[in-house]
Amino acid sequence: MISRMRCFNPLGAKSAAGANPAVVAQKDAADGVAEMIRGYRKVAQLSLPPGAALVFARLRNQLAELESLVGNAAPAESRPWRLPLPEEQSEWEQAYKSGGILLRRQLCSASTDRGEWFIGGLFISDAGIVFDTGSSSDNTARFNTGFLPWKAIESVERTGGDSEVSMVLSEGVADSTRLYVQLTIATDTEWLEEFWRLCKEPATKTVVPASVAPAAGEAKKGAEEQASGPAVLLQQLSKSVSKALGVGEATPEGNSPRAHRQASLDSQVSTQYDQGPNGRPSYEVPEKEAPVGTTTITGIDLDAAMAKLRDEDWFCKAVLRDNKGATNIEATPWTESKQSPGVLVRKGTFTVPVPQDFPRAVTRIVNLPLETKCTAVFRLHPQTDRVVFTIQMCSHDIPFGDNFRNHETVILKPGANGGVDATMYVEVMWIAALPWTMSVLKGVIESKSKADGLGTRLVNSVKKDVAQ
Repeated sequence: MISRMRCFNPLGAKSAAGANPAVVAQKDAADGVAEMIRGYRKVAQLSLPPGAALVFARLRNQLAELESLVGNAAPAESRPWRLPLPEEQSEWEQAYKSGGILLRRQLCSASTDRGEWFIGGLFISDAGIVFDTGSSSDNTARFNTGFLPWKAIESVERTGGDSEVSMVLSEGVADSTRLYVQLTIATDTEWLEEFWRLCKEPATKTVVPASVAPAAGEAKKGAEEQASGPAVLLQQLSKSVSKALGVGEATPEGNSPRAHRQASLDSQVSTQYDQGPNGRPSYEVPEKEAPVGTTTITGIDLDAAMAKLRDEDWFCKAVLRDNKGATNIEATPWTESKQSPGVLVRKGTFTVPVPQDFPRAVTRIVNLPLETKCTAVFRLHPQTDRVVFTIQMCSHDIPFGDNFRNHETVILKPGANGGVDATMYVEVMWIAALPWTMSVLKGVIESKSKADGLGTRLVNSVKKDVAQ
C-alpha cells in the first residue's frame, strides 16, 4: 500500500528511567506555568494601550488559579493514533486513487479468522480503510486487505473484548467477508464504530444560493487549499466567508480581523439574509421539504398567536432566554421590510449553549465550545388564512459555523377543531463547502439542526403560556 510505512511508537515517549510519570507531569506543568508568569512580567513592563490593565489583572488571577491546579497534573493519555505525514497523502493517492483523504493511521493487529494475526498499520480515510503489514521478504507475513470503502463494510461491532472490532464485508470486496482488528485503547473502537456509522449515512444534497456563493476568486482559493492535502487536514476552525457575512473587516479598535463575530444590530444583516434555501425569498414556505414536526395549540386562536409573535419582549424572554437558554440578547423592534412590503423583520444577536451530546467520532476531530454567539433575522408574514414565521440564523463560534445557516419556518393556521395548527420546518443552507476531510460532519450538522429547531421551541413556548 504505502511503500515506506512509517514506524512510530504507539505508546508514546517513555519517561526517564526510574522517574514517576505523575511527578514528571506535575514538574512539567509547574515549569510551564512559571514560563507563563515570566512572559506576563515581561509584557507588564511595556507601555500598553488603555484597557490593558484590566486584562492583565484578570490574567494574573487566572495564572494564580492555574498554579493551584497543576499539582494534580497527570501524564497525557497514550494515543496510538497518529496523523499522516504530508508525503503519505501522495503515496496514498498513488496506491488508491479513490481512497479519499487519509485521516488517521494506527499500529494494530488484524485477522480474517481470529486464528492467524498480522501486525501492521490501519489506515483510515474519509472514503474507507486499509490494513497493511508493509513490504516483507516473507510472503507468509504479508497481509493487505486492499481498499475497503465504508459503503462495503456492512457492520462494525466489538467482539472479544472492548479493544477488538469485527467488520462484515460485502461479497467480492476482499478475499474474506470478515475482518477482525485489535486496537490498543477501547475508546478508539468506539470512535471507529461511530465514524463508520457517520460515513454510511447518505449526505443530503443542498443548493447554495447564488447571492451567497463564494466569488470566483474565493472558490479558486478554496480549491487550492483543498488540493494542498495534509497541510489542511483536520482544521477545526471554519473558514470565514467574510464577503457573504461581513465578518472579516477589522474592528474599530484596529485589532486583527476576527473569523467569528456577531453582526451589529445597525448593520445591513437583513439584506445579507434575505434569500432562503434554493434561492426562494426567505419569508416563503418550503415546497418539497418534509416538516420536522406538526402539532395543535389548543386554547388560542390565530390572532392571539400572532399577537404573541409580535410581542418583542415575549419572544426574547420566553423563547430565547427561558426555552433556549440564551444570554446577551439584543434585538431590534419589528419593522416592515423595505425589500418585501407586508413582511415584518427584526434582527437579533445572542449567545446560546452548544449541545455536547455529539458522537465521539465528531468530538475526536473537532473541538466544541460550550456556547456560541449567534446572529439571526426573524420575519413575520401575516396572510389571510395563516401566519408564516421564519428564522435564519448563523452560529459563529462552533466549528464551521460560518459555512452554513439554519433556516426555519413555522406555519400557523386555524385548526379544524379550534386552536391553531403549527407546522415546523428546518433547512440547512450551505454557504461554503466543508473541507474534504470534514465532509462526514455535514450529515451530523443537518440532523442536529433538525432535531432541536428554534421554531419548535417557539411553538412549545406558546403552548406553555396558554396552559398557564
